[in-house]
Amino acid sequence: MKKCGGHSIITKHKPKPKPARLTITELKMAKDVSIEKHGFAKSTNIKYDQRLREARTWLKELVETEQSPTIPLGADELDSFDWMPGELEGAFNNIPTRASPWVLGLFIAYKCFTQKTKVTTAWQIHAAFKQVWETVDPNGRWSGPWRWDHEKGTGCGNPANSREVEHTIDAIKRCDGNEGSRSHSAAMMKQDMDRMVQWSNKLCPDSRLEELGKLSQGEYWKQLPFAVKHFMMRAFATSGFTLWTRNFELAKLQYKHLTLDLKTNDDYRYAHFKVSLLNRKNWAHHQTRDEIIHGHEYQIYEQPENPNIDMYFHFLQWLKFSEQFIYHRPLEVDDYIFPAIGSNGIARIETPIPHDTIQKWLDEFVGACEINLGQGRLMMHCFRRGGAQYHFIYAHFGKRWSLAVIRWWGGWAEGEHRDMLIRYLLDELYHYEESHGDALRPISHEANRLFLSEHIEMRLPSKLELCEMMVAQTKALEERILTSLTAATVGTLTTQEGWIMLAHTRPSQMTLREMDEIDMDTNAGPAVLTLPENRKLCIPSIAWKGLLHLRWKQIIRDWECSNPPRGHYIPLKDWDPEWLRGENRTTCGMKYHQRKLVAIEYIDRCQRDETVFLTKWPAAREGPKRLLKAITDDLKDRKLIKS
Repeated sequence: MKKCGGHSIITKHKPKPKPARLTITELKMAKDVSIEKHGFAKSTNIKYDQRLREARTWLKELVETEQSPTIPLGADELDSFDWMPGELEGAFNNIPTRASPWVLGLFIAYKCFTQKTKVTTAWQIHAAFKQVWETVDPNGRWSGPWRWDHEKGTGCGNPANSREVEHTIDAIKRCDGNEGSRSHSAAMMKQDMDRMVQWSNKLCPDSRLEELGKLSQGEYWKQLPFAVKHFMMRAFATSGFTLWTRNFELAKLQYKHLTLDLKTNDDYRYAHFKVSLLNRKNWAHHQTRDEIIHGHEYQIYEQPENPNIDMYFHFLQWLKFSEQFIYHRPLEVDDYIFPAIGSNGIARIETPIPHDTIQKWLDEFVGACEINLGQGRLMMHCFRRGGAQYHFIYAHFGKRWSLAVIRWWGGWAEGEHRDMLIRYLLDELYHYEESHGDALRPISHEANRLFLSEHIEMRLPSKLELCEMMVAQTKALEERILTSLTAATVGTLTTQEGWIMLAHTRPSQMTLREMDEIDMDTNAGPAVLTLPENRKLCIPSIAWKGLLHLRWKQIIRDWECSNPPRGHYIPLKDWDPEWLRGENRTTCGMKYHQRKLVAIEYIDRCQRDETVFLTKWPAAREGPKRLLKAITDDLKDRKLIKS
């Protein structure tokens, strides 16, 4: 109804056009297309199609090599029946035959035992054929356990669920467990994050953000790749640890997924920003429409008490860096937060950073800051596992999250918690509470009395605990005093006993009284350093098991520090020249002078600046031999040593 000149006029709405009538065939095609689009993920369907093609090609070749397609001996209860013509050839057709279970088990065994593939291949083949046979009959004839009626000569159920196939997969799982090692990623622990971020900040501090733009053109392009790597990795690592993302998920994050410069609506007015994760693995297939639209926005707040996992700070620092040195403009909606980076530090802004690059940088950072992982390795899931375990198990008392919060934050669906949460959290908790590897610990933490030993944090310390704490604090104080004392008195100790005590006694074995009894004379001349009795003079070899690009650092440590477990009792810089005469000249002379060349280059000429050293001597990343050759070649070119 509308008004015209004071009069109301009734208007009729145009009727909506009726949709065209579709035939049954057209409706079925539309349904099949929709199911294919919204059923399994596209990558899953591609993998299933690949396994089906492999299986059918293999079967065709197998049939061609067989003279007579009769059942072989040992095929369970079918061994007294001959296969009908075509049953072997049609074993992998959409309608299964009596031979289907046995042939499917044979193909899975061939792939995993003969071709040495992993159990994941067996599960993919099993799932692909199970899906094919289940969808053939809308009445579900080929669903459920496989059964064959010998009298009627017909079967029902799914051959993929047969005893033959299940036994084959069980054997493959046991083989994988016996011959292989754990293939999933180790967890990035909170203390590992502390160590890695602190190391990165030391080499490339946040002040580099302002300094980089003030460099000369040549120096700028030299420093850019190094700065890009450190700023991006700090943002990537803290974001992954906070959001519990897999590395490939975080790499796909775009500017349109962020809402910046927000404040809470309460009196506190906390500054924060939001991240919307649309690329979580399998998210859309496990969530309802309402959860997909509203259920994965994460509010990120500052964590000043935990600066090394503070996503709020490091992420915003990286955004500033990106706008200034990567994109050279304000970020736009489709820009990747973590774009692919070339070796020269220039980004390919239309492409997210590849998983291989993140893994390469992660390995480099972990090796450089010497994180001890034992036999493990930090891979795609390391930040997801570490962040989840930290907030569930290792966070401070009163800061740990409930299982409901853990499930929501990690993007786990209701149907997933039994498998995924047990793998990520409860296995770790079980080992924490049930392991008795610390039975010799002076003070037991009684992990199995209350959840996560929280009773320890709530009760008063015992007399024994107070004594142990006092001893630990005293040892820490002794170690600090010893370090300072050694640095202040090098070159002034006059007695052999005093030097040996300082150089070769562990801090925890030396008391304050013993330190006071060391005979020291500030007016004395240079110290005479002597090897401990029954010890031969030697220069320890560089451990070949260490990471190649870090081995040069051991040369510097041996030059400046002793290492008795390796037979290295006095730092090389303090060796008496007389020790390199006589028979020691042939055993130690050449090696000593080689080490001295590297040490002087790093300490004197590069002023202990690792970045300057590696820029000047990139051969250091290729191992000590290449580094030494590069230094000696340079000295020969400058005619400082003979060719």
